[in-house]
Amino acid sequence: MLPKVLAWSALASALLFVVLMLTAILARSSLGDVAPLLVYWGAVPLLGLGIILAVVLLITSAFSSDT
Repeated sequence: MLPKVLAWSALASALLFVVLMLTAILARSSLGDVAPLLVYWGAVPLLGLGIILAVVLLITSAFSSDT
């Protein structure tokens, strides 16, 4: 159960990261000064969270006895 929750959470975090980065890249002219803030305070923490969740998922799967 825990690996499924971690996997879905990591996927959701990665998808939100992609959405925020595409918004910052494609709508840069209309966002103005908010675009860099969107990347620094929105996209980068989501990427970090996704990486941490993926590492925890790998660790829990390595020690899982399910086959």
